Amino acid sequence: MRPRLSSEPSLCLLRGCLILALGAVARVAQAQPAPAPTEPVAAPPIAPPPEPEPPSSGAVEVTIEGERVPDNATTLSRRDIREMPGVLGDPFRVIEIAPSVTPTVSGFPYFFIRGAPPSNVGYYFDGIQVPLLFHVGGGPSVIPPALVQRVDLHLGPYPARFGRLAGAVVEAEITPPPYDWRGEASVRLGDLAAHLEGPARDDLTVFVAGRWAAGVALITALVPSVDLNYGDYQARATYEPRKGDRLSIFAFGAKDYLAAAIDGDEPEVLLDSDFHRLDLRYGHDIEGGVVDTAVTLGVDQSRGLGGVERARDWKLGARASVVRQVSPRAILRGGLDVALDAYEVEHGGEGGTGGIFPDASEGQLDDAFSDLFQSRLDMTVGAWAEATLALDQRATLTPGLRVDHHRSMGETALAVDPKLVGSFGIGEHLRLIPAVGMASQRPGFLPVPALQIAGIPGGLQRSLQTSFGAEVKVGPLELGGTVFRQATFGLTDALGTGRGTELSSSRFLARSLGDAYGVEIGARGALRRDLLFMFSYTLSRTTRERDGFKIPSAFDRTHVLHTALLYDLGRGWRAGVRHMFYTGFPADEAAVGRVTNEHPDRVRPFYRFDVRVSKRWRIGEHGYLSLILDLQNATLSREIIDVTCDAGGCSPRVFGPITLPALGLEAGF
Repeated sequence: MRPRLSSEPSLCLLRGCLILALGAVARVAQAQPAPAPTEPVAAPPIAPPPEPEPPSSGAVEVTIEGERVPDNATTLSRRDIREMPGVLGDPFRVIEIAPSVTPTVSGFPYFFIRGAPPSNVGYYFDGIQVPLLFHVGGGPSVIPPALVQRVDLHLGPYPARFGRLAGAVVEAEITPPPYDWRGEASVRLGDLAAHLEGPARDDLTVFVAGRWAAGVALITALVPSVDLNYGDYQARATYEPRKGDRLSIFAFGAKDYLAAAIDGDEPEVLLDSDFHRLDLRYGHDIEGGVVDTAVTLGVDQSRGLGGVERARDWKLGARASVVRQVSPRAILRGGLDVALDAYEVEHGGEGGTGGIFPDASEGQLDDAFSDLFQSRLDMTVGAWAEATLALDQRATLTPGLRVDHHRSMGETALAVDPKLVGSFGIGEHLRLIPAVGMASQRPGFLPVPALQIAGIPGGLQRSLQTSFGAEVKVGPLELGGTVFRQATFGLTDALGTGRGTELSSSRFLARSLGDAYGVEIGARGALRRDLLFMFSYTLSRTTRERDGFKIPSAFDRTHVLHTALLYDLGRGWRAGVRHMFYTGFPADEAAVGRVTNEHPDRVRPFYRFDVRVSKRWRIGEHGYLSLILDLQNATLSREIIDVTCDAGGCSPRVFGPITLPALGLEAGF
């Protein structure tokens, strides 16, 4: 094993494969001078009663789930989410304050979650997997907040209806159709966004929305070596011909482009991709439950990345599920799903090769990427079943099983993933939550549309996920603690292991035993009616074992701490502050043939302070106007993201400061 972080290619791997796409911009700029079995009543929101909201700002639930059972939800209002400092008003970004969520780089919404790399973390919206959730790596979400009803973070084991991921699942539920017309428009420093929804007639509701990066001209004017553009669209129609029947059609998509001159060279394409989805769905109420069926068509595309001139993935998916309460103490769930992916890959493109791997020849890249990405037809068929059983008024047990059959390039693999989650109330205020489960996934690459590894080389990744949690309610406060351990066999992790300078398919297909264990602590609640408090802390260790050597993961951070205070100042004013702190990653890695140092020196810690202030004015009975200032990394802290090693020793590579100011104006009704 070569010394870790030897390191220009490792930095460029992150940059070119999207996780640090916006980091390249900063560097260039710097260089310029589910239901409960007995349907219990949900716990009330922990936040103080908010001021009356306009119709477009209804409640949003954010569930930190995994060891939790589906009936145990913690809620935040949409207003509280949008007022969280540093998340830029985006419901998806709020997961970064949850325990066990470790950022790759501060400000970029791609995470290691309980040791699982970003390629093993899936994002779902209304049951549809989204290939690229955030514009140009660190920008706004491709899904507007107005469409998000609830965001669930399933730390693992996740519910059986999901599958094919060896890490965590982030799930967003779509808002139900409204009964009156609503709309909102926003102008931010970088883009324009708007949405409009309402009943076209008694049995038909519609929704349209879009975002356009209108402010990128200012960015490119300030940094001429950067070319940036992005946009997205959403449209939905829901038809209810009769009570208990629902037909819907939902279309959405996004496009991103980022090019930059690295170290004074000619501009190179760092990201050029788009995706589109069309989802047709039918739901029907049955006695004691509901049946849902859906067909999804889609296409993902990436251009000019590495040795791939163009990659296109034509997608066809179908799924059906049934949920039924079979007795006062039991709910059964089950379903089938199938996914077909037709990949068209063209190699040997001129764009993007040097920007991603500046030290590599095109021959190296062509060999590496032609092995990894090939034109082909992939198919996956899955079936799942789950039951939630009420043992008594305070105890439930949720067993589940998922089976998936994978086929690609003549190779096949079968995954059988059982799961078991319990919830046991002790008295009025204490709940114990043990959980254990298996999860499987094909070899992972990085979150780039249409670039998925061909075949099933080396077999499936298999993750054993275990945890034991406890929750306590003390007055208005909710406290929780969890001990977890997650081991992944046959792990593919291009970011955390095997980070040498050699460019070959083996670099991306190298397998290791991934191990993560630790303690998570969280607390939140209303300290008083106008003050909401949130806290999370994770003490953990993440290692990779390969060829008989065990080393810390390249993104192993022992301590990760978040605290936040949200203030309601009255008269439409709100303010908030958030603190983020995490310790540094290992500064070096033992070479092959030497005794592995399991406790290496680490780079210095990182601290970030976020601030948000907003003012809302009422206009008429339902209208409003808001002025927002949201400043991420107000301290302008610089982060060490790599270490350069040579014969003379190692020196840290300092990055940033990355700061994302958001000055915006919102108006709606």
